[in-house]
Amino acid sequence: MRVFLLACVFLVAAVNFSLACECGMEGSAGRIYKGSKVRAHKYPWLAHIRSYMNRDIGLFAQCGGSLIDEQHIATAAHCVVDDDGSTVDLSSIDVFLGSVQAFTGETVAISVSEMWIDSNYNRNNLANDFAILTLSKPVKFTQQISPICLPKSESGLSNLTVAGWGTTGPHSRSSDTLLEVDVSYLTHDQCNDIMTDYVFKKSGIPLSMKGMFPVPGVADSHMCAINKQTLGDACTGDSGGPLMKKADNGLHYLMGVVSGSWSKCGESTDTAGLYTRTLYYQETIKSFAPNACWKD
Repeated sequence: MRVFLLACVFLVAAVNFSLACECGMEGSAGRIYKGSKVRAHKYPWLAHIRSYMNRDIGLFAQCGGSLIDEQHIATAAHCVVDDDGSTVDLSSIDVFLGSVQAFTGETVAISVSEMWIDSNYNRNNLANDFAILTLSKPVKFTQQISPICLPKSESGLSNLTVAGWGTTGPHSRSSDTLLEVDVSYLTHDQCNDIMTDYVFKKSGIPLSMKGMFPVPGVADSHMCAINKQTLGDACTGDSGGPLMKKADNGLHYLMGVVSGSWSKCGESTDTAGLYTRTLYYQETIKSFAPNACWKD
C-alpha cells in the first residue's frame, strides 16, 4: 500500500499578550480539498514552512505548522526528512508567521535553530510523523501571531477543522490564500475498515474475503478524519498543518498534525486523512516547549 505525503515542491522567482497561558483565540478579521477561504488572521498560530532545495532559484518544499509557544512549531516529520531518510539542513528552513497569502505576502522569514524529529518515524506508513522546530528567536504575540492551545484529552472530536495553503485538488496548484475545511473524526476501527476496503478494491479482491487477508491497521500515533459529505480533506502542501477543535469556550485546540493518506486527495471515495495525534506526544512537547498552554 502506498501512503501519500502531503508536502509540496515549488519554484517561486505589535501588541503583546500577558505571560499568562493564553492560546487558541481567533485573530483579527477578514491540503485543503473542497475547502473555503479563511478570513485574515483567523488562525494566528498557522505557520507556513519552506524547506529550500535551492535558495538561488527559489526551489522549496512547502508545509504547514502550528505555533505552540513563543519559540516552537509543531509540524510533521516528513516535512523535514528527505526521501533518502536524511534530515533537512536547518539553514534551508524558513518559517513564516502571521501570513495571509503564502506566496504574495510580505511577512518576514524566521530561521530555525534546532529541531526534534521522532526517531521512530516510518516513511512507509507515516507512523510517528511528528517534529518540533525551535525558532532562532522568540516571537512577540500579537493579534496576528499567537499560539494554539494543546489538549489534555481527546474528547469531543466529532467536529474538526483543517487549514492550510496546499493544493485544492489532486491536479491543482497550491493556494496563495489560506483555506479551511470541516472534517469528521473517525475511530480507529472505522479508519481501519475504510483502509481495508480501499486496499481490497485496489487489489481486485472481493470485500467478502476481508477476513481472510488482514491489512495492517492505522498506527497508534495516527487519528483519521474526513468530510463525509464532500470528502473534503487536507491535500498536497498541507502537511504539518493543524487539525483543530473549537471548544465551547471559543478556544482552538491542536488535536493533530496533517500527515498524509493512502490515496491522493479527491481521487477515491475509500479514503481518509491521517493526522498525527498531539496527545501522543504530550511529554515530548512539554520537554521542548514548557510554555505551551495545555487546557481541558
